[in-house]
Amino acid sequence: MTKFGRLIILSLISCFFVFNSASAAMKYKMITIGNHDDEVLGVFVNEDDTKVATCSLDETVKIWSIPEEKLLHTLVGHQGAVNNISFSGNDKWLASGSSDMSVRVWDVETGKELAVLRGHTDKVIGVYFSQDDSATFIASTSFDRTVKLWDTRLGAEVKTLRDHKKSINNIAYSYDGNFLASCSDDKSIKIWSTDLKTKEPVMTLIGHKFPVLTALYSFDSKILASSDEGGFIKIWKMPDGKLIRTIKAHKDLIQDVSFAEDNKTLVSASIDKKVKLWNINTGTKLMEFDAGIEVWSVDLISDYSVIILGCADGSVRFLKRVD
Repeated sequence: MTKFGRLIILSLISCFFVFNSASAAMKYKMITIGNHDDEVLGVFVNEDDTKVATCSLDETVKIWSIPEEKLLHTLVGHQGAVNNISFSGNDKWLASGSSDMSVRVWDVETGKELAVLRGHTDKVIGVYFSQDDSATFIASTSFDRTVKLWDTRLGAEVKTLRDHKKSINNIAYSYDGNFLASCSDDKSIKIWSTDLKTKEPVMTLIGHKFPVLTALYSFDSKILASSDEGGFIKIWKMPDGKLIRTIKAHKDLIQDVSFAEDNKTLVSASIDKKVKLWNINTGTKLMEFDAGIEVWSVDLISDYSVIILGCADGSVRFLKRVD
């Protein structure tokens, strides 16, 4: 082998180790910024990465400042566990869904309750605001096996969608505003048009072997990630619904996943006490952190330098990148 050839090989080896060292060096430290009085079931970061909302079995919603790491508001009004939350696309409002069968809308700056939306006949498990600047609609799901779409201007239900065979666990709005994705104990994900005249599913995604607990669109609406009770994550190409990748991500159920702004980095959290970052294009694990506590909900800021955890002991914790 020539000296030049050896130099090329050594250079490539060096690049390989630099790359892998950089990946391995992604480290986080964990701090607790506050607590609910019971398990934290939902976490949602607003669009400009300044606030995070959390909800709990303790029947409250809390809004926290991310930069200041402090509590801003505690929202009281629900008469049952608050199962999920969502900021509006313009960051002005917050929607919450509860076991009291209601969806409530709150003013983010004041913490004032603005509306109570009733129509579900069982626990409301998922809520998601439309992410356009007008934030006109809220989608919700329930153990009553329906998806409902609400018009925030009217404070009224505008359509109900039925096709799941078992309880529906979660809902996501696509960021282009065209579709909803609902997931269910029937192991399916259904894609719905947001057109008010269309009530049949656009497609049904089949591939999970366990109840599907969450489904979430990437910010460019080109990818859907879903997770299940078996610890699997599936990545789907949208809008055609092609299954791209299956990742055996955790040893126990994955209640929550969330995308970073780059649309390829995904965070997952599980009751196996682990938090992980993934490159969904390759299926590569980028980071693993043992939180030491069951994690029920997770979100992250755009560049994933801060990851927010909702935990079984009621704590709200930040993982802060230190490298």
